[in-house]
Amino acid sequence: MGDATREQMVEAYVRVWIGELWNLGDPAGGRVLAEDFHDHRPIEQFPNTREGHIAMAVDWHQAFPDMTFVIEDVMVESNKLVARYRAAGTHLGVLSGIPGTGRGVELTGIDIMGFRGREIVEWWHNEDINGLMSQITAP
Repeated sequence: MGDATREQMVEAYVRVWIGELWNLGDPAGGRVLAEDFHDHRPIEQFPNTREGHIAMAVDWHQAFPDMTFVIEDVMVESNKLVARYRAAGTHLGVLSGIPGTGRGVELTGIDIMGFRGREIVEWWHNEDINGLMSQITAP
């Protein structure tokens, strides 16, 4: 597979990975992840593999079935894509052992994706998870 163009990388990230996997909870969106995909943000219950990442996205979607991720900025340099996003949804399912609260939540974060051709091979991620958790655990 040759080098992906900027447009192909953005398409894979925005339409497929965010649009299908994260916004819809559709495991088929994981098709843009390479077989040797590596998640650099370990979460104990989800391995840092392609399969673990897909499982994490599906689990997240059951906790926030209406959450929508909106990409605010995208930068591409060589084989890396950096994106800043915001998301909003309702906490309706279990997240980290916390049953759905029915509360609306907001979240911001930054993704860095490494590409090989048209496939995502690495993911570095930083989100305001503490802010999210305080939204669903506040009295």
